[in-house]
This record gives sequence, structure tokens and C-alpha cells, in this order.
Amino acid sequence: MSQSFAALLYGRDLPPAGLKVSAQFVGDRLQVGGDLRLEAAADAITIETGGFDHDTLYLGWTDATRGRLSLAPLDAVARATLIASAPASLEAALRRYVRSGRNDRGKWLLLGGLAGTLALLVISVVLGYGLIVDWAVRMVPPEVEEKLGKSTMTELRQSGKLLENGPAVEAVSSVGNKLTAGSRYHYHWAVLEDPSINAFAAPGGYVVVHRGLILAAKTPEELAGVLAHEVQHVENRHTLKAMVNGLGWATMATVLLGDVSAMAGMLAYQVGTTHYSRDLETEADTQGLAALARADIAPEGMATFFRTLAKEAPQMPIALLSSHPATEERIAAIEAGIQALPKKDYPPLAIDWPAVKASLEANDKAP
Repeated sequence: MSQSFAALLYGRDLPPAGLKVSAQFVGDRLQVGGDLRLEAAADAITIETGGFDHDTLYLGWTDATRGRLSLAPLDAVARATLIASAPASLEAALRRYVRSGRNDRGKWLLLGGLAGTLALLVISVVLGYGLIVDWAVRMVPPEVEEKLGKSTMTELRQSGKLLENGPAVEAVSSVGNKLTAGSRYHYHWAVLEDPSINAFAAPGGYVVVHRGLILAAKTPEELAGVLAHEVQHVENRHTLKAMVNGLGWATMATVLLGDVSAMAGMLAYQVGTTHYSRDLETEADTQGLAALARADIAPEGMATFFRTLAKEAPQMPIALLSSHPATEERIAAIEAGIQALPKKDYPPLAIDWPAVKASLEANDKAP
């Protein structure tokens, strides 16, 4: 008789902290109970590890409807049940996981030192939480930030919907490279085959634009306005700041130590809907306008795009407004920022915008 085990299920449309479910292996298939009623063949499942000492076990697979999913046993008992009841096809991978689960004493000592340091700062948190967040973000080395962004993109690639070449990607790259000339980051640009109007930035210089946003933008300058904003989230490490606020100090400690494996999976599911504070959004808008001017790109595109979205939101599949609200106050501030810039005539971007859109629309018609 199959043994069920409690677990947390992670996915793009599931709670960031995971959905508690009951799961079991029936023959060579994993069955997830509850309202979802999901199944996955054992040979389609990958064994992934994460957590501070790589001791968290994840079963990963791609569902035809829900995309990439990860299942983590809820506790030690559930983990033991999973390992004992798994089919033979997963035995070798699970053996490697068990071997890799031995404690690394040095890491624990380092974490203890970090915990002590954070404890000493608890009183300061009450007086200046923002300063503590800034401190934690500064502690993350650039190479860890790059690793986190790269791992996030690896997770997104497994959906099969990430475009990294073609006319649309070339257009995004050409505009993005203008905006990031001289940056400390080496930027990577991609387009996600998703009809919602969205764009997002992952740490380390990884920026993804949804197909729906490109189709909604009337000009390449409107695309540039969105990219200028997202680039500032990278340059100012806003995503890392949001991670500290949203995922807690314990999770951030693993990133400070360079262990990003578990974090990358969660970030891949959350990054498109990351909520930034009003101050961070304002900073991204203000510095984004300055970046457009430096790149000799007309800044009006930022304002016209957000105003169009705010006006047409009820008729459009928009994700951008949930994480970057285009309020009247915000749009007015953007327009005021444009008026404050030195007046000049900006050359139009040399991009065949109708051809870029046509290339994405052609994908819809392809068999």
C-alpha cells in the first residue's frame, strides 16, 4: 500500500510560501492530492536540493497546465516516507541526495556568527529597519547576485517559453544595451511567451519582457521606458531588498553565504509579481528617466505607456499594474520628471517596430 506524505508545493500561481498538500507514489507516478489532483511520471521528475546545507529535498517537474512545479516534503518524517516509497527509477538520485545531506560544520559556524551579528542588530531594526535592509543587501557579493539571477533564468527556461533569440529579443537587447552602457553588470535580455503585459528584473542583470508587453507597446520608446525602470531595480538591488522584506532574514542568510539553490526556485516563481515599496518604485522611475536621457532615448515613452495601461486596464491582461501600480499620482510624477529634464530633440529608435510585433504574432500562428 502506498504511503502518503505531507509536502509543500511551489508554482507560479501558488502562494510564495508553498501550498500544503498530501502526496504519494503509486507505481511509477507521483500523485498530489487535494484540489489540484496533479500527477507526474517518475522519469519526468528531477531531484533538486536547496536550503542552507543543501538538506532540503525538492521533486521538480513541468506540468502541461501549471508549468514548472516543485514539491518539498514538509518535515523529516515526510522526507523519510518519500525516500522509502519512491520508485526504483529515482533511487540513484535520492541516494546522492542522502549522501550530500551531511552537515558542513564550517557553514554552521559561519551561520552562527552571522546570526549573532544579526542578533546584535535587533534593537537597531526598530529604530531603522531600512538601514538594516540596506546593510544586508550590501553584504551580498556581486558574484552571488549573478549566480542567483542565472539560477532563476535556468528555472524559467524549463518552462519552454523563454525566447533568447529572434527579432523581439534583438529589439529588447538593442534598447537595453543603450540603457546599461558602463554598468557594473553584464546584462542578459530575454522574452517570455506570455500574453500578460509584464516585465521583470532578476538580480545580477537579468531582464525578461513578456510578449504581451511588446505587443501592447505602441513604439520602441514605450518599451524603452519600461526597460529603463526595470534596469534601475537591478542597478539599485531593489529585488534583493524585496527578498529581504518578503522572504525573511533566515532565507537571506543563506544567500549571504552563497547558497542560492533553494532561493532561485522561489524567486523564479515570484519575480514577475515582486512588489516594491513606493519609495523603490519612485527611485526606479526617477533614475529610469535619467537613464533614458543619457542614452539619447525620448523619455516620454515611459509616461505614455503607463497612462495607456491605466486607461485600458479593464480590457487588457495586465500583470504589470499589480506589481507596479500606475496610479495617477505616479504618472503625474513621471510627467513632471520629464518636464524637468533639459529640452532636446531625441532621435527615434532605429527599430522596425511593426516587424518586431509581427514576429511574435507569427509565433501564435505557428503549428
